[in-house]
Amino acid sequence: MAMILTTRAIALVLSLAFASGGAALSLVSLTTPADGVGSDRGLDTNGNGAFDWLVLEASVDLPTTDYWNVQAMLSSTSPPKGGVCGQAVPPPVPILETGLPYGSLLPPEYPIAWAGERYFFLAGAQTVRIAFRGTDIFRAGIDGPYLVRATLIGGDGIVYGRADGFAPVPWPGPPVMTWNYTTQAYAAADFEEPFRPAYFTGAHDDLGIHVDEDGAYDLFELRAAVHVNTAGIYYLNGMLLPRASDPNRYATVAYGYRDLTLEAGETNVALRFRGDQIRAAGVDGPWAFSLVLTGPNIYTWDGGNMTPQPALPGTAPYAGILPPTYPEVLCGETSAYSAVAFDDTIELARYTGVFAEATVDWDGDGLHDLLVVRAEVDVFLASAFEIRGALRVSDRSMDIATSWGQVQWPEGTAWAEFAFAGPDIRASGVEGPYEAFLSIIPLVWGIDPSTTYVTRAYKATDFDDRADGNRSYWIDSLSASVDPSRVLGVRVVVVRGNDMLTVVYEDTLTIELSDPAGVLVGSVVDRVVLTSGGSSWSMSATFGVLGSGTYTVTAILGPPSAPVDVRSTVVTV
Repeated sequence: MAMILTTRAIALVLSLAFASGGAALSLVSLTTPADGVGSDRGLDTNGNGAFDWLVLEASVDLPTTDYWNVQAMLSSTSPPKGGVCGQAVPPPVPILETGLPYGSLLPPEYPIAWAGERYFFLAGAQTVRIAFRGTDIFRAGIDGPYLVRATLIGGDGIVYGRADGFAPVPWPGPPVMTWNYTTQAYAAADFEEPFRPAYFTGAHDDLGIHVDEDGAYDLFELRAAVHVNTAGIYYLNGMLLPRASDPNRYATVAYGYRDLTLEAGETNVALRFRGDQIRAAGVDGPWAFSLVLTGPNIYTWDGGNMTPQPALPGTAPYAGILPPTYPEVLCGETSAYSAVAFDDTIELARYTGVFAEATVDWDGDGLHDLLVVRAEVDVFLASAFEIRGALRVSDRSMDIATSWGQVQWPEGTAWAEFAFAGPDIRASGVEGPYEAFLSIIPLVWGIDPSTTYVTRAYKATDFDDRADGNRSYWIDSLSASVDPSRVLGVRVVVVRGNDMLTVVYEDTLTIELSDPAGVLVGSVVDRVVLTSGGSSWSMSATFGVLGSGTYTVTAILGPPSAPVDVRSTVVTV
């Protein structure tokens, strides 16, 4: 039967998770749980013969009419064979049963799944439905019977203030009820197997990597075999830790993360760790490691199974929306290494010696708005970098123009782009060739590679004197068309460069329409908001009904007296 906890001395233990192995405490009273009245059944919603849900119906007698918050945990007294890292799972923290003189320890319970709901109930006899996801049970790999510990909390609890008003926080204050139950016997394999777009097959190896000739390892690379069912972009992260037998087992040796594109089939993934982190940790290998693979793309763990739905726009090449997935985890031990075998200062990127040079004329007036120098770079570890450049006279006596930006590069080959403003070069009055000093600064510490490049010969007057050069945002496209009813439609797209600045750019955009005589016949002004690097903003406007003739459409980004960018096009009606 259900237990009603009122003025009796009770203690509620909030759910806790411990990093030592995932042991947890449920929200239970410190008295021996007695089974409540109810029923349970497996529910197959997609007709494949496996249970998608374990559904329970709890019979309770509620003391008040109110909203009731239901929190439930499915658990077992049988421990799993091992945790996600193949290590023995410690039992949950023991709880003392009430009684004299000291009480006795309640049996340990290992959590499998959780559920939470909020309902409105009338006072009196009620049936409360609780459902646990089948994929959680399959993933735990523990056969039933299972224990259910449910807590019902009546009312809204504490009311707290927030920006949009006030909202309640459910709180374990009176009235509180607990419902404890033991299910029928089930096999974990009776439940729905989670969808796995990719998973580790178990094989792994590792090696130290040299990027220079000083004899010390600069990077540590961990490789693992993966079977991929669904191609896409995945996210891989990992940690190196001391082994459980190491006195420093609670320390972190190194960590790493990266995005990677995986094709369907058998493949390998690789994750690199910084050698200077390993050196600083001072812990010799073998090390325990964990790798976590999630994806593809936006599909992350949602704790359950669902039937794929028809494809949404923009989801190609997927045939349908993928069901939620769990993270895939691989753990093990590396080969033996000495921490002092790794370099204490590492090189994350290096110039290859390949360069490219170009000029940009934004407004088509025949003068250069930008002088762009590109340098090819080998990136040894995915990282964020600050790139700085200085354009100098040949004897290095004066800086003519500068360039600055931030980038995030994956491992592999990348291009560092240094854009120097044409008006700065024009104002210097110095003729080329120029020497470009190019620097790459890792944002997370490391060697700062730098190099120089000599440009082609230019005249200072080859460059524009307007400040349209090294811009953070600009007009990407301007299109205009006339429909059969002689209404002119105009669309302008403004884009922001791929910067990493945490600022919002705001400006104005004006669209002007001039008739064949050059007389302004209409204009529209709107605000442009670019929230982050790589973002875009569009504006549409209509003018009409127009008479016959050729019209000029002009888009002005920024104040007309000092525009950031100007584009124009002509249309004939």
